[in-house]
Amino acid sequence: MQQSSFVRQGEGETLSRASSAVRSVGGRRVVVVLGLVFLALVGGITGVALLGDRVVSDAGAEEKDCCWEKGVTPAGLGERIGIRMPEEATDRRAAVKSNSRYSTGILAFTLAEGTASACLSRMVPEGTRMIANIAPEPDAYRGDAPFTRLGLAEPETIESGLRKTSLCPEDTGTPEGRRLRSCVDIYAHDFASGRTRIYVRSSSG
Repeated sequence: MQQSSFVRQGEGETLSRASSAVRSVGGRRVVVVLGLVFLALVGGITGVALLGDRVVSDAGAEEKDCCWEKGVTPAGLGERIGIRMPEEATDRRAAVKSNSRYSTGILAFTLAEGTASACLSRMVPEGTRMIANIAPEPDAYRGDAPFTRLGLAEPETIESGLRKTSLCPEDTGTPEGRRLRSCVDIYAHDFASGRTRIYVRSSSG
């Protein structure tokens, strides 16, 4: 009887160890499976995020390249927005970007520094001061209708030698300001000795 008891006790211990081993193996399997599931989820989320970033990036690039009007000339755009360029203006550049809501025109030309000052004085009201660009945008900055389209730096990124103002037809009584047909942002950049580039950006509905 005592031997039988020892046998049953031994069998019980063996079964207990076997059960523990099975639970341990099963536990490791569960951990492994959960780990694989977690990695799959993380990989899927990362993939979706990267895909989303790529879609947004592609959409942004497409938007920047989209909807530029063909056949735009500096003289034509100047007439369209009410900006008369002096005859002495050189390096004239222009483009118009349009969508279903509004169009944005960008115009640039270069003048001798004195001629530029005289041109601006006929456009900017006496009480309106053109201010310096004290908080320039990063070099990578691009507006909705960037001047990079014309092969120029964005005026908002220029750190020195630049002054700017905004004008609208209803509040501009100067000789040239009265000709405006839409609100404009005007930038004057003294980019070389005795030379000033005028940037004009206009938006109209």
